[in-house]
Amino acid sequence: MAEFTVLVLGAYGLAGRAIVQALAASGGLRVVASGRRAEKLDEQFAGNTNVERLVLDATDKAELRKAVASADVVINAIGPFARTGADIARTVLECGRHYVDCANEQIHYERLREMDVTARNAGLLLATGAGLIPGISTVLAAHQLETHQGADGVDIVYSQLRHAYEDSGMGSIMGGVLDAVYRPCSIRGGRRTPVTLGSASRTENLPEPFGRRTVLEIPNIEILALETRGGLLEIRTWIDLGDYPKWLFGVIRALNPAKREWAYRLIDRIVEPLNRAEFQRAVKHGHGPDALVLVRTHAGGNSAQSIARFTDGATPTAVLPARIARDLAAGKVKRRGLATPIDLYTWPEILDDLAGCLVRLDVGSVATG
Repeated sequence: MAEFTVLVLGAYGLAGRAIVQALAASGGLRVVASGRRAEKLDEQFAGNTNVERLVLDATDKAELRKAVASADVVINAIGPFARTGADIARTVLECGRHYVDCANEQIHYERLREMDVTARNAGLLLATGAGLIPGISTVLAAHQLETHQGADGVDIVYSQLRHAYEDSGMGSIMGGVLDAVYRPCSIRGGRRTPVTLGSASRTENLPEPFGRRTVLEIPNIEILALETRGGLLEIRTWIDLGDYPKWLFGVIRALNPAKREWAYRLIDRIVEPLNRAEFQRAVKHGHGPDALVLVRTHAGGNSAQSIARFTDGATPTAVLPARIARDLAAGKVKRRGLATPIDLYTWPEILDDLAGCLVRLDVGSVATG
């Protein structure tokens, strides 16, 4: 019987390399790491005998179809997903293969929603938002909402002291840039409310070494995923962007990079050196790649919170894609059509998978009146 084959797109990016490493370490799967640049693939995976390397431009439909034909599931780690994600997912479904990604953009989720019936009729899984945030954070939020009696609101906060690598993080950053143009929504007062990037911020006193951090409201896929559970009046996500200049948000809104290629390229050129400078500043101050997810639920005048601290932001991002691939191979995933992690797993079911990257976990540890 042929090995179950997992094709990873964008394999040498921040999320991609972590996903490939997790899949290769789990064994029992044929893992194919793909990307446009052969030298990058060699640099990351030449020494790993459990990983095959494939030079592939995933935006070339014919080239992608050829690669997908020999796979059982495709894990897409090419950000920003608002740019190419839906087209890649459509091609994968047309080839009759399962699709998984770690996207965060709401516009990407809405585009995949249009493919839900197609995927279900074909008996295929179309999974999105399966990273750290959204993904692990969404499952933790769903768990706390279920255990906090009467909870009707939730805030999800993410902070990371720095990226794992100096050249990483651009896909997720540019994904946020593009999604901002489409005015992603939070849930406020039980209704979807568009949020303008940079318009809302708050200060969070987080455990050391994070300390006092300013976080911005940046809605992502998990708001739409948690919305499907019903009965929630407030769902908001807050991201720590470090020292990125606030004037950049106005430039993004004015240039509309989702519709102008030159504007996208310009913003990409502006953001890349800022990203590197942020990384170097963090290293200079002795910060590691530690990452933290805080979930705070609300029930009337009471609140409760859970905090999960991770070794870095990349390793936990690989947990759900790798778990989904393994479970598909074992025939354990029965869900078909569009799904997010809370449609597939509960918090207790993924805790063992987090063992290698979860530094500290306090679930429902604080309640205030």
